Amino acid sequence: MADLSRLGRHSLTYFATAGVLLLLVAGFLLWLLIGWYNDTRKIGLLHAVVTFLALALGHTLLITGVVVYVASRRGYPEPLLPDLPKASTVALIPAYNEEKTVAGVVREAKKYVDMVIVVDDGSRDGTAEAAEEAGAVVVRHPYNMGYGAAVRTLMRAALSTGAQYAVLLDADGQHDPADIPKFLEKLKEGADVVIGNRFKTSKVPTYRKVGIQIIRLVLRLFGVKIGDPENGFRAFNRRALEVLVKELEETWMGISSQTVYIASRRKLRIEEVPTTVRYKEGTSSESPVAHGLSVLWTIIWTWLTEKPRRTLALGIAALAASAALFTYVILLFNATRYIRLTYTTSAILLEIIATVLISVAVASAVKK
Repeated sequence: MADLSRLGRHSLTYFATAGVLLLLVAGFLLWLLIGWYNDTRKIGLLHAVVTFLALALGHTLLITGVVVYVASRRGYPEPLLPDLPKASTVALIPAYNEEKTVAGVVREAKKYVDMVIVVDDGSRDGTAEAAEEAGAVVVRHPYNMGYGAAVRTLMRAALSTGAQYAVLLDADGQHDPADIPKFLEKLKEGADVVIGNRFKTSKVPTYRKVGIQIIRLVLRLFGVKIGDPENGFRAFNRRALEVLVKELEETWMGISSQTVYIASRRKLRIEEVPTTVRYKEGTSSESPVAHGLSVLWTIIWTWLTEKPRRTLALGIAALAASAALFTYVILLFNATRYIRLTYTTSAILLEIIATVLISVAVASAVKK
C-alpha cells in the first residue's frame, strides 16, 4: 500500500515529466524526419518507427500521469480522528521518523498554544511515543501517506478542537517554536493566513534558494505573489482552515504552494513574518529535483482543475488549432509536394496537448 501510495503522489513528477521530455524528443525527431523527406523524397523506416514510438510513448506517459494522479487523490482515505479536547490555539506538527527531535519541538511549542497535535505519518521509529511523552495529542496514519496528507489531517484535527488559530511547523527542529507568537499576533490582527519568510533571517542553501525562486516565479505567472511560498512554518485562522480543508488535494510536498494558491484565489488575507530556518544535513528524504518538479506540477494541476470549463475550452481550442494546421499542411502538400516542418510538428503536439487538457477537465468536473 505504501509503495502504491508513493507512486500515486509522484505520478506527475515521474510519468508526466518523462512524457513531456519524450514528446519534446519526438517533436525534434519528427522535425528531422520531415526535413529529410523534403530533401530526399524518402522516409527512413527506422527513423519513422522511432519517431512514432516516441510520440506514442510520450503521450501514454503523460496521460498515465494524469490518470494515476486523479486515482490516487480520489482513493485517499481520510484517517479517522480520535475525540479531541477543545482548544483555542493549536500547534500542528507533521512527523515522519523524527523521534530524535519531535519531543523538543513539542515541549517548546506547548509554551505558546493550548494544545499541540502531532500526526505520525507511518513512522518506523518511536516518533509517536516521543511526541506523546512530551505532551502532544498524536494522530497516527496507518502508513506513510505523505507530508501533504499529514497537513490535511492536522487541519481537520484543528477544526475538530474548535480552534480559532492554528500554527503549522516541522518536527525536525528547523522551525523555531519561539516564533509562534509572531504568527498568532498577525492572525489576531486580521490575517487569515500567515506565511514565514526565511530569506531575511536565514542562510538559505543556494540550491534551495534557486528552487524557491523558480516556484515563486511560476506562482507569480498565475497571479500569486508570495515571498517564500515553500516555507512550511505558517498559520491559519478558522476561516482559512475551513476553506483549505475543502479544497486541498495534494498529499505530498506540493501542498505548501497549493495552499497559498488556493488562499490567494479565495481572497484570503495573506501576510508574511520573518522566521529563522535552521538547516541540517539529511533532513529531506526527497531529492531537490523531485521535490521541485512535484511542486511545479502541483501548481499547474491546481490551476488546470480550478476551473474545468476553462481547461475544457483550452483543450477544444488546441484541438481546433491542430485540425486547422493539419488541413493547411495537407493543402500545401497537395500543391507543392512538400511537408511544412513547423506546421506539421505543431499540429501533432497541439493534438496531444488537447487530449490531455480535455481529459483533465472532464476528470476534475466529474470530481466536483
